[in-house]
Amino acid sequence: MKKILAICSMFIMTMFFNIANVNVSLCYGNESERVKLQIITEDFAPFNFRSKEGKITGQSTEIVQEILSRLNLEIDIQHMPWNDGYELALSEPDVILYSIFRTAEREELFLWVGPIGSDEYVFYTLKNSGLSISSLEEAKTANAIGVVQDDARHQFLKKNNITNLKLYSNDAECYRALENGDVELVVGTSITMVQMARQAGVDPSDLKPVYSLKKSPLYVAFNKNTSTDIVKQWQDALDEMKSDGTFEEINERWVGAPAQGYSILDTTAGINTIAATKLLAGFIDVRLGEFLLVLQALSFTDEARSGKWTKLKSLLVEQENAALSGRIWYLLPDGSYYTTVDDLTSKNLKTRSYFPGLIAGNPTLGTVVVSKSTGKTVAIAAAPIIKNNVVQGALGTSIYMQNINDEVQNTFPLQSDRMFFAITDDGTIALHSDDSWIGQQIASMNINLKSILDKNSGECSFNYEGKNWHAVWTTTPRTGWHVVIANIKK
Repeated sequence: MKKILAICSMFIMTMFFNIANVNVSLCYGNESERVKLQIITEDFAPFNFRSKEGKITGQSTEIVQEILSRLNLEIDIQHMPWNDGYELALSEPDVILYSIFRTAEREELFLWVGPIGSDEYVFYTLKNSGLSISSLEEAKTANAIGVVQDDARHQFLKKNNITNLKLYSNDAECYRALENGDVELVVGTSITMVQMARQAGVDPSDLKPVYSLKKSPLYVAFNKNTSTDIVKQWQDALDEMKSDGTFEEINERWVGAPAQGYSILDTTAGINTIAATKLLAGFIDVRLGEFLLVLQALSFTDEARSGKWTKLKSLLVEQENAALSGRIWYLLPDGSYYTTVDDLTSKNLKTRSYFPGLIAGNPTLGTVVVSKSTGKTVAIAAAPIIKNNVVQGALGTSIYMQNINDEVQNTFPLQSDRMFFAITDDGTIALHSDDSWIGQQIASMNINLKSILDKNSGECSFNYEGKNWHAVWTTTPRTGWHVVIANIKK
């Protein structure tokens, strides 16, 4: 009997330890190891690429490797063509993909950690091609455009009904196709062009940028079925890297400059932050209002009231060349429109939120959209053309937010512990000290900041880039934008 009891006791103890081990394997600290995360990347130098020695390296790779180190994880990074990795990250649980542009189209497809960098979409061609373009519409006239399949740039072009595309598995193949004459344009990025062209055996000095589209932040994307605890663990590690300076050290080593940084001059240092915020809001409102005032004046001219594009075009071209900060257009009541570059476009503006009010005879200012003509993030200023109490059409300017952002930074330079941004009523970031955020949603930056939209002015605290910030905001009277100045809390 004692022998039986002893055996039973040993069995119970064995079961206890097995259960204890199971519990340990389920705890938060070991969850990443238990689920066997799969990490995938592609050739997108200098962010991520395979070196001549066969090692997967790059700016973003070092960031991911540092996160793994801080989480005590050892996971091999797999290298594969972009479209294969992208499809795997979409379909398989616990798959991680980097570096990936975070766009509105992809927002609900993945869970996100970042940002880990940013880059700009740019059309490139051969220097001796003689080709120049000034809009997305003009890009349609190219024989073919090379782009990486399923990349954010490919998705952007498809969304804008660009169909003259040839798809490739990576950027190097695109540049090789450009040199071989298989395509006339390549949608590259400003940071990666040099290294990806060299990887293709193409001399970067033989290429020229012909049209800049947009800047976009880069992230690490997790399959949507990945545990949110794991995603939070990665984000916390990245925030810690940004807080202790490791993130900036990696970026300086790869690109020779900090990933985030503002002027050492601070024009607001000697005045109250609330007053500075109101001053900044006033500057933005007046600057955008200038565009509307010009359009309202033009709307009363004989050229505008003639309803004939041939009479109106030269007047608008002259004004656009003088302003240099937007694309001017002439809208018809059916939603079709002309631009100074494309003449009558193939697009229609009926679906734009500002269209009904404009055609009803009301001017509009401050709606932020991605321009159907240029592909850039813009704010709309538009004035109706009224003749004999009937709306004949409208004149509008798609104001380039990147240009206005540059003007704001030159006029209101901030110290490195401060930043500014402006948010529209629908949560779109119109302006930001880090211009890769322009056109993104405020919820992507920090969900707590959505509270700013509920009041015309106020103060709040939030976490951004691994640091705690204090924000003061006010609302512009004309555009209705919420303008914020924030500083790092000491």
